[in-house]
Amino acid sequence: MNIKQKALLGLAIIVIIGLVLYFLPNNHSEITSYIIDAQYNDQDKAISATQTVRYTNTNDIPLKAIYFHLYPNAFKSQENLPFTKEELPFAYPDGFQSGFIEIGKVTFDNDLPATYELEEPNGEILKVTLPKELEKGEVIQINMSYKVQLPPCRSRFGYGKNTVQLGNWYPIVSVFDKNGWNNDPYYIFGDPFYSDIANYKVKLTIPKDIVVASTGEIKEEKNYGDSKKLVIEAKKVRDFAMVLSPKFKVAEKEIDGIKVKSYYFTEEYGNKALKFAGDAIKFYNDYIGRYPYKQYSVVQTDFYMGGMEYPNLVMISKDLYTKANLFNLEYIIAHETAHQWWYGVVGNNQIRESWLDEGLTEYSTILYIERYYGKATAEEVYRLVIEGEFNKFLKTNSDISFAKTLADFKEWKEYTNIAYNKGAMVFHNLRRLIGEEEFKKVLQTFYETYKYKIATTQNLIDVVDNVTGRDTGGFFQEWFY
Repeated sequence: MNIKQKALLGLAIIVIIGLVLYFLPNNHSEITSYIIDAQYNDQDKAISATQTVRYTNTNDIPLKAIYFHLYPNAFKSQENLPFTKEELPFAYPDGFQSGFIEIGKVTFDNDLPATYELEEPNGEILKVTLPKELEKGEVIQINMSYKVQLPPCRSRFGYGKNTVQLGNWYPIVSVFDKNGWNNDPYYIFGDPFYSDIANYKVKLTIPKDIVVASTGEIKEEKNYGDSKKLVIEAKKVRDFAMVLSPKFKVAEKEIDGIKVKSYYFTEEYGNKALKFAGDAIKFYNDYIGRYPYKQYSVVQTDFYMGGMEYPNLVMISKDLYTKANLFNLEYIIAHETAHQWWYGVVGNNQIRESWLDEGLTEYSTILYIERYYGKATAEEVYRLVIEGEFNKFLKTNSDISFAKTLADFKEWKEYTNIAYNKGAMVFHNLRRLIGEEEFKKVLQTFYETYKYKIATTQNLIDVVDNVTGRDTGGFFQEWFY
């Protein structure tokens, strides 16, 4: 074979390989996808929607059914609300009204009718029986229609005088893992949400005067009379949330090529929120690893609980946007922004191992304070806010095990002291044990290794041991038990 023939053969091989790669499924094909077409009625505070879900069985076990969480049904009756009695006046300042989701038609591909049922408690779980067992690698398409009624609730899901909060509002596939289907209810304490990475395309029709803050990016926006239609896309995220308001003002700036946005009502503190969010994105990018999305939004909301994280978006209580609460505003924005890394990109089971994302997020907030205010200030904040509060709690409580699930907690003080404060103390003491450079490398390695995956406590320990070259099992054992 002469040189010309070899060159032609080489070119032919390259072309063939290129064609094969082009027609092969992309490496995102196993990710669940949601296509949602939703119409929001502001007068009724209700959503009518259709949804198509493409789900791939990535497990070794054939599946006979697929389960969805219907979180809005936790707001259906006053007896089963996910709030303590003390919280009710703050959650429902104008009195209780029901919120819920009603499932209409459910079909498979080719409009094949599906058999489905709602499971207790409160109809919070939708079981869809499959027409045949779904083997590993096989894909099923599930179509459904539903109506969502929002309650007058100043929580993750509901509305107040200024904003509509759409957190956990649509049917989302439960996680299937070594424990089987994770069909936990909407617990009172913590963040009772556990989900896999998915791709979303949401078509939203709303009154044209409403401004939308959302997970993902708004790709299209067109007016039709008194309405407008938005097309929003979000790839490789754990959830899809929105906040709606006709009162929003928006400020934005670019940090490391990321569009950081602040949605607010009061300009002075809206701009401060933007600064805090930008500073947090910049620091965590440098210390942990790059934020992988193009947009991040901090949203002032009718929300009584301080702050709440969702992918690309965090809800922050409007009550924090004051001069008296400026430090709290910065601290909570830094905390919720850290959740974009710990929960958003690196997932974990927040029901069984709530300490993992909350402890790591809380200590990342201390690292933020250290970066912008110095080591002495960070040490003082740690001593007062974390260690001090935990030591007070410890005087009257002996059961401080990380083995608790969200179902085991009896009060918010117990949850925050164990998941947040004790969790942060683990990382503070780990940093002392292994040193600054190795600690930073642990966080970066943990982030890169478990990006878009579900991580466990054991995964974290393995990363620490691999980075440091030592056995830290005894250290973690001491903290755990």
